[in-house]
Amino acid sequence: AAAAPAPAGAAPEASGSALKVKFAITCSSTNPGECVYIVGSSAGIGAWDPAKALPCTTTATTFPVWTSKEVELPSEPRKLEFKVVVGPEGKVEGKRWEGGENRVAHLPSGSAKKAATVSCSWGVGEVYVI
Repeated sequence: AAAAPAPAGAAPEASGSALKVKFAITCSSTNPGECVYIVGSSAGIGAWDPAKALPCTTTATTFPVWTSKEVELPSEPRKLEFKVVVGPEGKVEGKRWEGGENRVAHLPSGSAKKAATVSCSWGVGEVYVI
């Protein structure tokens, strides 16, 4: 029997095509009980759904830098759009979206680099990919 065709718009999964990405966000605009989230164009960061946003954490030592766990994102497309969102820990309601245009991170391509850290600051437009 022939294999079923891939759904329209589905990209074939190529081995080794994933990139491990971590976010490091500088944000001092949180209140006690609030968390920083990343939401954006890739399914790994919620596909623009704030209910599926990637949470970031901080400690008394690292504040105001919030970091996410490492997520696997496809290496293509290289252009990753995202926003920083602040809101109550563990709740969908009450999130505040950062103003301005979507942030854009240009992820490294090719197989040479398997991990990257995307870094930015709340309210500042620059995005750095390390």
